[in-house]
Amino acid sequence: MTVAPAVSAAAFESGLFAIVGPRGLIRPEEFGARSCDPFRQVPIQSRFLVRPSCTAEVAQVVRLCRAHGVPIITHGGATGVCGGAFTREDSIVVSLERMNAIAEISHADQLAVVEAGVPVEALQEAAAAQGLFYAVDLGSKGSATIGGTLATNAGGNHVLRWGMTRMNVLGIEAVLADGTIVSAMNRLIKNNSGYDLKHMLIGSEGTLGIITRAVMKLEPLPTTHEVAFVAVPTMDKVVSLLTLARAVPSLSAFEVMWDDYYRLVAESRAGRRPIEPGCAYHVLIETMGYDEQYDHERLARLIERASEDGLIADGVLASSERQRSDLWRVREASDVLVREFKELVSFDIGIPLTVLEAFVGDARTALTAAFPDMRMVTFGHLGDGNVHFGVSIGTGTIERTRDIEDVVFAVVAEYGGVLTAEHGVGQTKREFLPRHKDAGEMAMMRMVRNALDPDRILNPDVLF
Repeated sequence: MTVAPAVSAAAFESGLFAIVGPRGLIRPEEFGARSCDPFRQVPIQSRFLVRPSCTAEVAQVVRLCRAHGVPIITHGGATGVCGGAFTREDSIVVSLERMNAIAEISHADQLAVVEAGVPVEALQEAAAAQGLFYAVDLGSKGSATIGGTLATNAGGNHVLRWGMTRMNVLGIEAVLADGTIVSAMNRLIKNNSGYDLKHMLIGSEGTLGIITRAVMKLEPLPTTHEVAFVAVPTMDKVVSLLTLARAVPSLSAFEVMWDDYYRLVAESRAGRRPIEPGCAYHVLIETMGYDEQYDHERLARLIERASEDGLIADGVLASSERQRSDLWRVREASDVLVREFKELVSFDIGIPLTVLEAFVGDARTALTAAFPDMRMVTFGHLGDGNVHFGVSIGTGTIERTRDIEDVVFAVVAEYGGVLTAEHGVGQTKREFLPRHKDAGEMAMMRMVRNALDPDRILNPDVLF
């Protein structure tokens, strides 16, 4: 899959220029500080970065690449942490950054029609201006795009209430590996007319098609927002607190921070210390609803009941939007982790709550045995069984990523967990996928991919 020299290479470049014009064709000397990773500088190695302005241009670029045997790496906001945006010298990057229009927001139908390059936060803000709410929310929302979050089926902080990205989309438009445009821009919640093709593309990480537009599902804009931050002494009590919290209809997030994470953030001099460290766990509980008095009293009663039952040792209840934001900054402290650890390997694991405490303990033991100087932080969206690790062994951590992953994923397999709960497989976890998937599943995935992209034009090194 390489461009032949001389005439073919010149024809390829001319072909790209004819499709996207001077604004759409970026050459290596113009790449600047663009990176394929959000936390460290991973330069683009591709021969060109192409920025189409519409679906038709994407289709023309794909057809040209197929004719010349050139692989395509698709970029949204390049916020993924699993190497899905990593490039290679024989490829081009197709960036959807110019396709950033919000074409429609319908209050009656509670939906938005958007191009794939729209940042998540931009959709949230546009929806809010119309009294509506886009529920998918993640720390990278300012840069992460709708297309990227669809391709990876992103999760985030509100999965407990509104589900993964998959649950918040009605229709999709995409370009297949042969340039075919599939416009499945459904606007209805109920539509049983044949295969629901969007679900084949969502979570495929750009290997089955390039998502160019989507119809996103919106909700009425919540008018109340409550956040509590509490200290909990044991995992059993964390689970009991979660059980109580699940009975609150307006519950939107239940985020847990182990002591290793909270102590690091609280002692980082970043002003993120709502309560003193010391408990084994700290929990952020969020509700979003539509009745100010009821929602405030309901969360207050939850905290009161939990205190009476001996589930919490300390806590605070935010009384202003500024305080709510400050409490969320404790949980979303990736900047502190990067600054404190310098080099970090992150994990995004799904584990049943019934074995979570034992899993974390065994993973920590295995990592310490293999890397005596290992440092680790643990946190996650406990309401949906998703736990994150950040692991550092000091200088050389990145070079030994595979060794660290070998240790952790072996323990994941022992406990029946999943390799990735929301970040995706990308390139960095592809060799582990067959160890965590049934042979029949792997065979079916290969059949689907081979049927739609037999030449491996689209994101060829992603998934498997």
